[in-house]
Amino acid sequence: MAQSVGRLDLPESARAVLRALVTDGPATRPQLGQSLDLSRPTMSVAIAELARLGLVAELGSTQGATGRSAVLYSVAPSAGHVLGVEVASTRVRVAAHSMDGTQLSSREEKMSPRRRRVTTSATAIALELTKKVRADVGNRAGPLRDVVVAAPTKPTDDAASMSIDGAELRALPVPPEVPVVVENNVNCAAIAEHRIGVARGQRTFAYLQVGVKIGVGIVIDGKLLHGAHGAAGEVAMLPFPWSERESPRHAGLETHLGSDALMRRCAASWPASAGAAPKDAEALFTAAVRGDLAARRVVDQHARDIGRLAVAVLGVIDPGLVVLGGGVGQNQLVLPEVHRTLRELAWDTEVTVGALGHSATVLGAVHIAIARALDRMLLP
Repeated sequence: MAQSVGRLDLPESARAVLRALVTDGPATRPQLGQSLDLSRPTMSVAIAELARLGLVAELGSTQGATGRSAVLYSVAPSAGHVLGVEVASTRVRVAAHSMDGTQLSSREEKMSPRRRRVTTSATAIALELTKKVRADVGNRAGPLRDVVVAAPTKPTDDAASMSIDGAELRALPVPPEVPVVVENNVNCAAIAEHRIGVARGQRTFAYLQVGVKIGVGIVIDGKLLHGAHGAAGEVAMLPFPWSERESPRHAGLETHLGSDALMRRCAASWPASAGAAPKDAEALFTAAVRGDLAARRVVDQHARDIGRLAVAVLGVIDPGLVVLGGGVGQNQLVLPEVHRTLRELAWDTEVTVGALGHSATVLGAVHIAIARALDRMLLP
C-alpha cells in the first residue's frame, strides 16, 4: 500500500498512467494506451506496478464499440487524500477529498455575516474542524498528502508567515511531514471553476469576485498567475477615483465596489415612496428579481461598475472569458449590464457567472492540493 507522502519511485509509463487517471478520471487500458501512446505490454507493466503500490484499482468493466468488455481502472482509495481549508471572515470550511477528487468528508461553521476580517476565532474553528474531518476520514483513504488553506491574503508556503491579521494558521493538526500552504481565496475559486466549473477546458480566463471585497483570479495557458509578489489580481489596488479633481485612495476601488458601499448607496437613493430600503445585498437582489424598479436601478448601476472593472481586466490580459463570482458578482442579474459595458468600453467578451457558488473557494483549495500532491508523487 502507498504510504509515503512524497516522491514515488515509478517508471515513466506508470507516472503517466497515474497522472491521467487523477486528471481525467477512470479509463480502460486501451483508452490509456491510446491517449498516452503506450504499447499493450507497457500498459500491463504500468498498471501492475501501480496496483502493487495500492495506487490504482479496478472500478468495474465497460463495453466498447466492438462489444468487447474492458476493465475500467481508477485511482485507488489507498492512493491518499488531501485537505482544503477555507478560512473567511464569515465562515470556515474544511473538506477532505481523495486523489481522484471524490469528497470524503466536509464540515462547515458559519459566523456573523457582519464580520469583515478574519479573526483568531475563525482560525480556532479551522483547527477544530480539521480535527473532526481527519477523524471522519480515519485510515480509509490512505495517507494525507497535502493541505491548502484558502484565505483572503497573499499565497505563502512559509510557516512563519501563515497568519491573517495576526490569526495563526500554522498549527493545523496534520502530520509534520505533510506540506501546508496558504493560497489566496480568489485564486482558489478560479482554479475550481477551471477544473470542474464553467471555465473547464478554457486556457485563459479571469475569475472576477465581487462581494464584501473584490479580487481577480487569473489563469493563463492553464496556469494560475501569481505575479512577482503573489499579488496578481489584487484589483483593489487599481487607482480610484482618478480624475483632475480627485486623487486615488488606498483600496478605493474595493471600498466603492464592496457590498457595504453598495448598500449605503442603495439607502441614499431609495425613494421614500418605495417603503423601507433593503437591509443587505441579498434582500436588494431579491427585490430586484420581484420587479421592484428602485432595486433594479441600484442593481443595474452596480453591475455597470462591475463591468468597468472587468474592462480594466480585459485591457491587461484579454482573457476571452470572464467568470463572475462572490456574494454579489455571482448573481445572474448583473450579467446584462456587465456585458453591455464591456461592448461599449472594450470589445465583446464572453461573460458568465460561476457554476460552483459559495463552494468554489474550498473546492479550489482541494484541487490545488491534489495537483501539488500529484506533482510531488511523480517527480522523475
